[in-house]
Amino acid sequence: MLSLSVQVGALALGVLASPLPAVAVLVTLLTKRAKPNSLVMLVSWIVGVVLALGISVMLAGRIHLPSAGVDLPFEGLFTALLGIGVFIMGVHSRRGRFRSEDPQDPPAWVNSVDNLSPIGGAIVVFSNATTSPKNLALAISAGALLTKPGVPVVDSIVAATVYIIIASLTLVGPVALYVFGGDKSTAILQRWKDKVTENAAAVMEISLFGIGLAMTAKGLFNLLT
Repeated sequence: MLSLSVQVGALALGVLASPLPAVAVLVTLLTKRAKPNSLVMLVSWIVGVVLALGISVMLAGRIHLPSAGVDLPFEGLFTALLGIGVFIMGVHSRRGRFRSEDPQDPPAWVNSVDNLSPIGGAIVVFSNATTSPKNLALAISAGALLTKPGVPVVDSIVAATVYIIIASLTLVGPVALYVFGGDKSTAILQRWKDKVTENAAAVMEISLFGIGLAMTAKGLFNLLT
């Protein structure tokens, strides 16, 4: 159980490093209706994470792996290709940023988040959880681990819960600080927003590079052993 939870939890760390929902919830927490609107956004994110993982589990369960004696390197090849794709996304993002007039400027989506309505913010974080290529790749990998033959159902449920909790800390942390942090929370949240906004592109690229390399290495290891 512990090994599966650690593996799935490591994938969830990649989802955790998602600047867009972090900026969206921090912006929302600095508005007048911060509490109800941020809770709607938090629920939308969790539902999105659960949906992405649930679909991945269902799809993984429908894939029939070759039987013993006719084994093909399906899992290793799939993981390696997924990792290469994630790494290429990071390269593409970095090249685009450094070709711009000011590479240090935050991505365009950061400024657009400031003008989102609460419902718009909820839709954005839900979409990021369910359709972001990075988050989808991680959910698919987690789903493959959870549905491996021989894994007890209880272990899969515990590991899936770990995945959802870790992946949701990006939003849970700021909301919890706002609710329980008292008067000082606003100043802290403003500093967090400034830091995340300033480093949004770099955080995304580093996470894409790290996740892509790790998944590629794991896939190649499975292919060669």
